Amino acid sequence: MLASAGGAVTVQFVTAGGSLVVQALCARTVGPSGYGAYALFVSVLVMITAVQTSWVGDSLTVFDRFDPRVRGALLLSVLATVGAGAAVGAGVTAAMGLAGVAGIGLFGLLVALWLLNETGRRIFTARMEFWRLALNDSSYLVVTIGTLAAALALGAAATLELMLAAMCAGCLVSITLARLRLPAPEYALAPLRGTAFREIAAFAVWRSVQAGLRPGSLLLARVMIAAFASTAALAGIEAARLLLAPALTFVNGAGGFLLGDFAKAERTGAPMPARRAVRVCVLLSVIALVMSLGGILLVDRLGPLVTGGSFTVDRVALVGWGVYAVCFACTLPLASLATARKMSREVFTVRGVESAVGLAVLVGLLVTDPGHASIAPYCLGAGGLVSAVMLWRRLRRTDPVPDAADETSADLPVSADELVG
Repeated sequence: MLASAGGAVTVQFVTAGGSLVVQALCARTVGPSGYGAYALFVSVLVMITAVQTSWVGDSLTVFDRFDPRVRGALLLSVLATVGAGAAVGAGVTAAMGLAGVAGIGLFGLLVALWLLNETGRRIFTARMEFWRLALNDSSYLVVTIGTLAAALALGAAATLELMLAAMCAGCLVSITLARLRLPAPEYALAPLRGTAFREIAAFAVWRSVQAGLRPGSLLLARVMIAAFASTAALAGIEAARLLLAPALTFVNGAGGFLLGDFAKAERTGAPMPARRAVRVCVLLSVIALVMSLGGILLVDRLGPLVTGGSFTVDRVALVGWGVYAVCFACTLPLASLATARKMSREVFTVRGVESAVGLAVLVGLLVTDPGHASIAPYCLGAGGLVSAVMLWRRLRRTDPVPDAADETSADLPVSADELVG
């Protein structure tokens, strides 16, 4: 369990670090206009992935993926989401005029490969094999960078299409490794008739919409700041977020471990009580606070590394992202427990209200004075405390009635070692 938790956090750092390296290489090779288009490509990819991996990945974690009816529903879901995701990605790219025919085709292919790779990643997560997943993610990074470097060394032009092709190569290798390293039963076929698709959909629809709330809220907030204030103001706020990325990455990594752990407890008939999740909330919040304080105190040294000295980090927003990270840590364990109990609709309702209120407050502040843009992280994060309380109250109503032995075990505190290994 300790190794799994440490691996879950490591995976998030490998993924986040790899993304930063690839973005930096792209910025240096394709120029500012190409990098702007790449950033939009990535935004579309993140949104599609959030919806798909919540439908497929969370379903195969929460349900018994070896049950023939469930397995058939999951196979149908993978086929449908990969095809739809590729079509949507290509369509959005064409509508936005980000690339020519070759770029549109490559991006559609990248979306399909990315979603297939994400499916394999979620199987590793469901098996709690996070260290093996970290190796797969590292292979994607190495192959993507290696392909790009080799092509440039051979005289290929530095284009956005080359960047997309290198990412496709990285995904192909990662998919192949997952197929070779996962046991055969994980890839066994099942009948596509008489499946539990409706049962899966009843859970996954709300879960997918819920998963899109956070990236969707961040996207809308960025659009609002750019529209009411300026892109320069947005740059300072985004630089502040990058400085506190380690805290958010840690919380995300712990969340990936917790969902699998809570779901396993539900399936084995030993569900976690809500008070256990609250203890994890406290622990994660303390760790997020300490990591955020580190970024805030080191802003004078780390800021120029992020901005290159061309603009300054927004210090008001920097503290705000620390508040955001702590509030995120308060909510995530409770949301994970509710998801493990198949309460995805309830989680969506609570999180949806939180996001809507936060964005409404932000709009009001920006209309009053565009200089309030720096307060955006506070608007997006502070509602997490209210969401945590609401989720806790709902979870308590569905808590199992423990016997004396279980109650004693559940009251044991969660240690830092139990989470971070």
